[in-house]
Amino acid sequence: MIKKILKIIISVFILIIIFSLYMANRMDVFKTLTAKTPDLCSVLPMDGSAEDIKIDYERGIAYLSLEDRAALIKGEDVQGTIVKINLNKTPYELQPALSQQPDHLRPHGISLYIDKNGQRHLGVINHPKNRESGAETVELFSEGRSGLFDYQQTVIDTSFESPNALVLVAQDKFYLGNDKGAQTMFGKIQEQLGRPMSKIAYFNGNTVVIAAKNLSQVSGINVSNNQEYLFASETTAQRIAIFSIDAGNGELNKLETIKISGSPDNINITDKGDIVVAAIPKVIALIQHFISFQSEKVIPAPSQVLRFNWEFESLGSKPKIDELFLSEGNDLSTASVGTIWKNRLFMGSIDDKKLLICDL
Repeated sequence: MIKKILKIIISVFILIIIFSLYMANRMDVFKTLTAKTPDLCSVLPMDGSAEDIKIDYERGIAYLSLEDRAALIKGEDVQGTIVKINLNKTPYELQPALSQQPDHLRPHGISLYIDKNGQRHLGVINHPKNRESGAETVELFSEGRSGLFDYQQTVIDTSFESPNALVLVAQDKFYLGNDKGAQTMFGKIQEQLGRPMSKIAYFNGNTVVIAAKNLSQVSGINVSNNQEYLFASETTAQRIAIFSIDAGNGELNKLETIKISGSPDNINITDKGDIVVAAIPKVIALIQHFISFQSEKVIPAPSQVLRFNWEFESLGSKPKIDELFLSEGNDLSTASVGTIWKNRLFMGSIDDKKLLICDL
């Protein structure tokens, strides 16, 4: 009897060790970072952080999802907005992008769409004050004569479970990525352990349908310049999922996944078709960063930006991934987005109140 009990204790102890090592590996505990940053970088201070950035390459204007997320993490009641930067004019200056500020706006992912007539349209994920009970929405805007964006409509659907990123494919059509999908406590535990439960929703202008499911925390989403392919960040799986798009009904067909060296966040596509991805290089450091908000001294978290090119003709081959930026976070903490304008890298953050701009 004693031998049986001893065997059970040893087995449980071994399982605990295996589970601990598994979770430590998922959180990059054993990962070491080697900094790689451009020689020339500058900082643009802001009143909040730019979690997402989209560039109008025809005009040279960057649009930023701006909010004091550091204050939000501390539990303060803050509101955000959308601002723009004329990239053709230095020094860079933040200007309002909306003609009228909504009563409530806590923006997350944003998307810019230019129709065949050259009119600009903007989509914005808007989080409620109470994310446990409030409705998640997408706010749609169109550019007016003033050059500012006028409110058009609000889209609400129960499939917007935990919206993180979206991409417009028409004035009133978009794909939306949820970074969580579990509905029960047991499901949430499974999701944290790696079970893929996130979904991509598609709004066709009238209704919302699920275009893809069984994904691992979709935190970034974008489409190719020809709108034939969709790219989605599977953050906890450290990979980019690639889908073909059915132009008729918006359905997504998964083609392949590309493994990367970090946990991907927002995705941008340059005018040349390059895919630029911000990533979390070390998850445990990000967790420690958020925990540090409870103390007097906030610990910065590492930042990483990657770039690669993908073509359907090269399906199955591993693309060359360039690491454009990697730092411990003292220059820019918690980078969530990177984008390129004329060989200059613009990086925004989850909660760092600045843009870091580097010459490549």
